[in-house]
Amino acid sequence: AEALALAREQRRFNLIITALDPGDMDAAELAREVKRAGLDVPVVVLAYNNDERKEFIARHDVSDIERIFLWQGNARMLVAIVKCVEDARNVAHDTATAGVGVILVVEDNVRYYSSFLPTIYTELLSQSERCISEGVNLSHKLVRLRARPKILLCCSFEDAWVMLNRYRGHLLGLISDIQFPRAGAPAPEAGFDLAR
Repeated sequence: AEALALAREQRRFNLIITALDPGDMDAAELAREVKRAGLDVPVVVLAYNNDERKEFIARHDVSDIERIFLWQGNARMLVAIVKCVEDARNVAHDTATAGVGVILVVEDNVRYYSSFLPTIYTELLSQSERCISEGVNLSHKLVRLRARPKILLCCSFEDAWVMLNRYRGHLLGLISDIQFPRAGAPAPEAGFDLAR
């Protein structure tokens, strides 16, 4: 309730990160209340235990939650959460106006994408910083920073196919699991089919 009140009073918040059960309401209720209040603030859940996360998803409607991540002791996870939300929200604008590249990542397992996204983002940010140092002036450096490739995380064949077609002209690469949902069921060859 305190977080919700702050978000209503001070429209400066761009993201809410919560535990599964922060206190007086669970994460699904919080996300629902944020949406009901008309706030355009994504709610991301940071779970600390994979079994609790699975149980939570089985018992709750998580459709109002932007994304669920699993804490694995890596502080870079917080950067990955912020960048993942930013990329999803900014990709349409940045590809249309600046021709920014897109890396499509397809993984339905929360434990796995929570593990490798921090590493991917760390490498991309490091590469962007190296490119910035080559900038001619400050505005050129800022353009290079803004031009960092966007990572789009998809958890099903259908979502990945939509993003692949939408950003086909900007696609730099595909990082994919082999098995993930297709037509609502696990598909053992989905990654190969998507790559083909």
